[in-house]
Amino acid sequence: CCLLGTMSFSRLSRAGVSASKCLVGVLALAAASCLAMAYPHASESGGASSVQYWGMLSYEFAIGAYYPSISVLKGTVVPEDQRAAIYNVFRLPLNLLVLINLTSGLSTQLSFLANSILLMVACILQIRLVRRSATLK
Repeated sequence: CCLLGTMSFSRLSRAGVSASKCLVGVLALAAASCLAMAYPHASESGGASSVQYWGMLSYEFAIGAYYPSISVLKGTVVPEDQRAAIYNVFRLPLNLLVLINLTSGLSTQLSFLANSILLMVACILQIRLVRRSATLK
């Protein structure tokens, strides 16, 4: 599924869709996928339900499209001479979120719900960034 996401990004970018606009859809899909994985019902056999299964597949698709789109955006937004320092600064909050998630004892369902909320916030912020860059042109 990751490869399908990467291929989809390539086709969208060749069709003229900007990486920042593509990222809005990717973040929305990832948020919806995490929400589906937080879905509390299990199947009759005791395993994951089909909603959770399709949520995981769509999340993998979103991951495949996320990496090339964010790489394009990083290349255009972050100055090359300051890239390493800026990336290291952004790793700290990410690692703190992972540490909090691992040590807090959240259930799997709550963890996916929290991830979905964070992805929704990222999607909203990306929409604002796309609109702001459109007004600057």
